[in-house]
Amino acid sequence: MKIRRCVWVYFLCGVAFGFTSENDSSRALPILESSHVELLRSEQGIVKYKLFTEKALHYENGDRAYPEGMHVVLYESDQEVSITGKANSVYFFAKENVYEFRGDVELKNLREKRQLNTAALYWNPESEIFYTDKFIRMETENRLLTGDGLVAKQDLSYYTISKPRGLFNVKAIK
Repeated sequence: MKIRRCVWVYFLCGVAFGFTSENDSSRALPILESSHVELLRSEQGIVKYKLFTEKALHYENGDRAYPEGMHVVLYESDQEVSITGKANSVYFFAKENVYEFRGDVELKNLREKRQLNTAALYWNPESEIFYTDKFIRMETENRLLTGDGLVAKQDLSYYTISKPRGLFNVKAIK
């Protein structure tokens, strides 16, 4: 008798939790899969950024997943490379026009010699902003900054760390 009740409980739980909404893209199947993808974004014939990935999954709602990671190259207006980056996996949310980089995220500003490392980072190409609430490590030519949370301009020339951590050198004003 107890076994029969347990079976019914498991069955009812499975039925209750097994249904998901049709709009849940995290469980939706991709409608298209691409291999060896190079995505270019340009304005008035000038390339703004390039994205490289081995695999892209396209969903009906416009979202895209890049489960095998991605390499990013951002360009200045003079077509010089300003930022390079990589992540283990990336997800693009079409509705918000935001990329979510996950796993060993690394961005390098080649001109100002800055490097940002974190576990997760969001990028809005329209507003040209990177942001996260995760632990970050920012290395410059003469300092190492760490903390939780960051909002930064796309070229890493200006950034704020929400909760800085670690030791900081401060010059005393005389």
